[in-house]
Amino acid sequence: MIKKPIRNLHIDKPTPPRFCDVIIEDNKVYLEQKRDKNKYEKIPWEDVVYQVEAAKAANK
Repeated sequence: MIKKPIRNLHIDKPTPPRFCDVIIEDNKVYLEQKRDKNKYEKIPWEDVVYQVEAAKAANK
């Protein structure tokens, strides 16, 4: 398993704030966001791509 932070790279701070983590396990990709102390929400990357593509299509 690989877990890497996804950061907002458009902020002028030495360490940009973390938005979420990307997790790769068994060739599957997830985004994981901390919701509360010791509580995380994890969604499949395919769900993110699907929703972004649907929003782009609706915007045309």
